[in-house]
Amino acid sequence: MAGRHARYPYVELRQEVRVGHPVQVLAEASAQAPGLAAGTRGRGGFTGMLLGSVSQGVLHHADCPVIAVPTHG
Repeated sequence: MAGRHARYPYVELRQEVRVGHPVQVLAEASAQAPGLAAGTRGRGGFTGMLLGSVSQGVLHHADCPVIAVPTHG
């Protein structure tokens, strides 16, 4: 993350380590966030399933805008 922060120093970056189910932890964090980015591999068995279970859960339970960012490779 250091490389990204060096490239975009005006973007506030906060790192935390939390224990729990990813959807619950991210949904709780969304209560104080202006926005949330969730990575997605989209490896479902069907072509139309572009979101993974965590990113889909976050989209349904977050209290702020969410952007699902696909990862490649």
